[in-house]
Amino acid sequence: MVTTPGAVPPTPTATPLGVRRRIVLLVVLLAAAAAALGGTVVPRLAAPEAPLGLPWVAWVAAFALSELLVVHIQLQRDSHSFSMSDLVLVAGLYLLEPAALITAQVVGVGLVMLLHRRQRGLKLAFNLAQFALAGCLATTVFTVLGRDTSLSGAWEWIAALAAVSVSTFTACACVYAVMRASGATLGIGELPRMLAISLPFALGVAAIGLLAATTAAQNPASLGLLALPAGLLIAAYRAYANAREQQNNLRLLHEVTSLLYNSNDAPTALTDFLTAVRGAFKAGSAELILFGEGEAVPTLSRSRDGEQPIALRVLERREDADLLVAWASETGTTTTRSGIGQNSALDRYVARNALKDAMISVLATEGRVQGLLLVSDRLGDVGTFAGSDLALLETFARHVATSLDRGRLETDLRRVIELQEELRHAAMHDPLTELPNRTLFLDRTEHDLHLAGRNGQWPAVLYIDLDGFKPVNDTYGHQAGDLLLKVFSERLHGCVRTADTAARLGGDEFAVLLHGPIDAEGVETALARIRTELDLPVDLGGGRTAKVGASIGVAFSDTDTDIDALIRRADLAMYTAKRNGRGRSVFYDAALEVEPAAEDATT
Repeated sequence: MVTTPGAVPPTPTATPLGVRRRIVLLVVLLAAAAAALGGTVVPRLAAPEAPLGLPWVAWVAAFALSELLVVHIQLQRDSHSFSMSDLVLVAGLYLLEPAALITAQVVGVGLVMLLHRRQRGLKLAFNLAQFALAGCLATTVFTVLGRDTSLSGAWEWIAALAAVSVSTFTACACVYAVMRASGATLGIGELPRMLAISLPFALGVAAIGLLAATTAAQNPASLGLLALPAGLLIAAYRAYANAREQQNNLRLLHEVTSLLYNSNDAPTALTDFLTAVRGAFKAGSAELILFGEGEAVPTLSRSRDGEQPIALRVLERREDADLLVAWASETGTTTTRSGIGQNSALDRYVARNALKDAMISVLATEGRVQGLLLVSDRLGDVGTFAGSDLALLETFARHVATSLDRGRLETDLRRVIELQEELRHAAMHDPLTELPNRTLFLDRTEHDLHLAGRNGQWPAVLYIDLDGFKPVNDTYGHQAGDLLLKVFSERLHGCVRTADTAARLGGDEFAVLLHGPIDAEGVETALARIRTELDLPVDLGGGRTAKVGASIGVAFSDTDTDIDALIRRADLAMYTAKRNGRGRSVFYDAALEVEPAAEDATT
């Protein structure tokens, strides 16, 4: 039996409704077909002539054990896992009554999927229906070809191999169908490719099952002799696979460490590192969160299956990372995986983000936490990250932390972060006055409104339009006008509180966000400070001075005010002030809404 990524339905919470309905329909059809065969055809199939006197529970245990003993093969992005269940299936065709065989297979495999692979819901239902249908078809084919003829011996072997071939084809067809139902773009040629990968292995395992069945039929005690070399072969294979994997990981670790330590290109080095981490753990995603030093902006680098990698992007939500670091600090566990603790911070993170599983390692050197290395979504459907994976992840984390602390990457990383911060500052601030621009002003206003919705501390907005700026610009030139704007901006910034935000919206329009709680008296105090600064002349150089006034609109927020309404009200109040003689301050009132719309006044 072969398992590939996407061979089972996606997590229900992340599945679009239409896709989920198609998958449910497919599962219902598979289950109905299995039930129809199991209820009509299978009961009429002849029982084996020489059944082995093993209790039914022993067959359940055999199927469960065969599903635990899997062979993993990684081919590019696909993780293929071959179980030994066909070995037990072939033996059961010879030695167990058909209905009991099918039930033992479904129960044994189902227990492994439920308890070991932690499958639930639609995913579990699909796999159980698939195994039930494949078992019904396999027993039917074997009985029709092998026992309804006068031939025996080699012909029965052919019948058993044909039964395994039908079972394998059914499994591959079900996998192909569910991948198509899930929205994957697959050509018809994908089904033969899946068969070409899985069928040779299935037939090879089936041949061993034939040998076991033949031996058991002739002399059950001789199965002990067969079990010894089989156990040695399995142990030797697992030892070889582990040694080869360890060798590959050590080579990969050396290459990645050299890359991180000597790199002059931090983004490329980090994305290559995370891609290598994904390959080492056969994971769908690997993320590196770096906190930086002091007030540095945290960054996210990520390599995810099917997506373009990202490097050193500003981390939008730091809350999850802080919770994971705090939990690791409290428990003293710097490297851990999901599913081993009761309601751990990592388990909650996995649930919130609809992940299959995850591992984290906190990057720390000399008492300073540098960030987090997070690996998630083990490819394939053959279990989850194991203890050996944790040891390797901790090694990767230790090397990347050391490279950040001592290698060239640290200097390059700081340069990139500084450049990103400069670009971020430029995108959020007015280039002439260095005040926050409209984008940042609206963002902070919206944040204050959301915060006020929880604590009731409602902010207010001042909308300011300078009076008399255009004559200064026309008379003394644009340089003098720019100088006036810069001086006014400095004075405006200096006369508001630290928690407030003074911004230039464009041209000679400015705005001030007065952090809540604020009342009319507090607004009047702010207006008085602004008027005092406006009364001071501005030195334009060359013995020239200028003085401007301002029309100011004021709007308070409350429970029924969103950001659009708040800005519109302040803007309306400002135009009312300008229309009524300029140099005034007007507080928004609902009565302003019914006054005739004012045309834009020229300054």
